[in-house]
Amino acid sequence: MKFSSNGLALLTLIGSTAAFTPSSVIAPRQSSSSSKLYVQMEAAPAKALPKIEKLKIASNYLRDPLKDQLQTEEIGISKDAYQIMKYHGSYQQNNREKRGPKDYQFMLRLKQPAGELPPDLYRLLDDLSLNHGQGDLRATTRQCFQMHGILKGDLKTVISSIMNIGSSTVGACGDVSRNVMTTPAPFVSSDYEYAREYSKCFGQLFRPMSSAFSEIWLDGEKAVSVETWAKEVEHHNIDEKMLYDNGRGIIIPDATEPIYGDQYLPRKFKIGVTVPGDNSLDIYTNDIGVVVITNDAGELEG
Repeated sequence: MKFSSNGLALLTLIGSTAAFTPSSVIAPRQSSSSSKLYVQMEAAPAKALPKIEKLKIASNYLRDPLKDQLQTEEIGISKDAYQIMKYHGSYQQNNREKRGPKDYQFMLRLKQPAGELPPDLYRLLDDLSLNHGQGDLRATTRQCFQMHGILKGDLKTVISSIMNIGSSTVGACGDVSRNVMTTPAPFVSSDYEYAREYSKCFGQLFRPMSSAFSEIWLDGEKAVSVETWAKEVEHHNIDEKMLYDNGRGIIIPDATEPIYGDQYLPRKFKIGVTVPGDNSLDIYTNDIGVVVITNDAGELEG
């Protein structure tokens, strides 16, 4: 008789004078009229962390072994570096149209909360794709653009250019909160404005905080321009709210990643924001679906 869950199970046998007593786990208590059987559950043995979780912990907040792998003469990066590269917004891919040795290239995906793409950023992406990619941009189902065909030696040029114009690829891939979506309807009523605004708030709140991104792609320097969405929601004091500890265990004692820690999430996490009656964004396909509620005056209620 085996029990897989933790805790204490109480089995009460009424009207029986006989007790079933497996040795070592049961302490029977009997009376003349009934028997009570107490079963102590055995805790399941602790499971070893999967390899990918160990890799994330050992990465020094998404630096290793990617930083060293980017300096090699190889056209690709190792499997371990590839897993960390995802958090920087990129996937290593093989050009399947070419036979022979693998021809590694990289796909790069942007972070665009609410799906907004400023004109100057679009022009930059168009130029980068033409000069360093395969000449096209692809719109994803999570309201962001990605480009393909980037060579390893061009990654730093492309990513640093995107960061310096006020955008980012951080959080577009990997086991973190992904690009925050909202309804694409271009209405200007207050509820739609709130949906776009709070999509940017969530995108800023759940961003990875590691300095590995600036160290690797900007040589440790700050980007020339802050992300456009960060500027638009700075009056919300996002970082102050991020670090507020309500005692529920959300904030962990980690100076680098107070929300994620050194292991980040078990898998990707998706958030979508919409307004009542607008299902152009299916919030049920997200891990968290947020619906903006306003009163008759158009003021935000929740």
